[in-house]
Amino acid sequence: MKDIYIVESVRTGIARAGKRSWFTNLRADDMSALVMNEAIRRAGLEDKKEMIDDVIWGGTALMKDMGSNIGRYAGIVAGVPHSVPGCTVDRLCSSGLQSIAFAVASINMGWADLILAGGAQHMTHIPMGTMSEPNPRLSEFTDPQMVSMGYTAEMVARKYGITREEQDEMAVESHAKAHEATVKGLFKDEILPIEADVPLDDGTTKKMIVDRDQGIRPESTMESLAKLEPVFLKDEKATVTAGNSSQTNDAAACLIVASKKICKKLGLQPKMRLVEFAVVGVDPALMGIGPAVAIPKVLKKAKMKKEDIGLWEVNEAFASQAVYCTKELGIRHHKMLNPQGSGISLGHPLGCTGARIATTIMREMPYYGVKYAVESMCVGHGQGAAAIWEWVGD
Repeated sequence: MKDIYIVESVRTGIARAGKRSWFTNLRADDMSALVMNEAIRRAGLEDKKEMIDDVIWGGTALMKDMGSNIGRYAGIVAGVPHSVPGCTVDRLCSSGLQSIAFAVASINMGWADLILAGGAQHMTHIPMGTMSEPNPRLSEFTDPQMVSMGYTAEMVARKYGITREEQDEMAVESHAKAHEATVKGLFKDEILPIEADVPLDDGTTKKMIVDRDQGIRPESTMESLAKLEPVFLKDEKATVTAGNSSQTNDAAACLIVASKKICKKLGLQPKMRLVEFAVVGVDPALMGIGPAVAIPKVLKKAKMKKEDIGLWEVNEAFASQAVYCTKELGIRHHKMLNPQGSGISLGHPLGCTGARIATTIMREMPYYGVKYAVESMCVGHGQGAAAIWEWVGD
């Protein structure tokens, strides 16, 4: 592989989807354009936008303000020259990471040198499952209930014996880590402050600078989570609640992917590189086990061992699957497992999550003195994705 680097990255704060979302009155393509322009500004490319070869953008549920090729629309709204094309990638929960992988592959093939990659999701405007029409023949091929991600989380908990207590414990840890990181200012550099019209209970709005994540609940305890009723299944075995599941969210993140040649030409500073990337398929009814399969595959492809990895970011789509995967991998209590929180606390804006995690990792590796990090997530309909990142910055 050629020498290809991430030279800059930035994200919005992550708003909690719903009527009180901080980004209710901000479109997904506008969110995307804002982080694109900020990444360009931070890299010092404002007067060199014509050098950008492509925009590759992650997103799912592609309709309304996420529709009609948001990657192209957002690039236009960002003021990138019309000569710069754009496309949109949908691999559900890993769309943001997949966009980065496609950008690296494109540059590696010699088709490009400088690409904006990332993703967005606006789950307030387009709730999960909107206008979805599962094939009526699905039962001929798989458990048709797999279209409900919550159902698959229950199936993982039951098949692998993940208890309610284990799930709630991970949720409490996630919120505590995210709160501590916020208080310490660890997200300050990666979040672009955005002025938004935030809705109030009386139907009016107020101006607010959104420079943090909305869904972090430091008050979460084992006792408070234990009071929550299961959401997706209601029988005596049900353990998956709103408290030990990821949120639905509104957010965007952008990374600049560049060849070594263009870095030298434009004076760009490499920060990290994608060592290896892998995607896998698993039983759709057990969707959440994806990282437990994808991570061994990516390590094998990179000829690396688990012991080589200093930082693990395994997205918490649901605590049931994240507990299972990290136990199976032997990293459940690794000191650098999701050290600043994950999907349960920070949120899981589907098309953005992979890019958000990469953006966070780019700050975490130098902060914690780590050379190699793994990013992984389960992916809807029975998939998993994993990437190995190497810190190459100063």
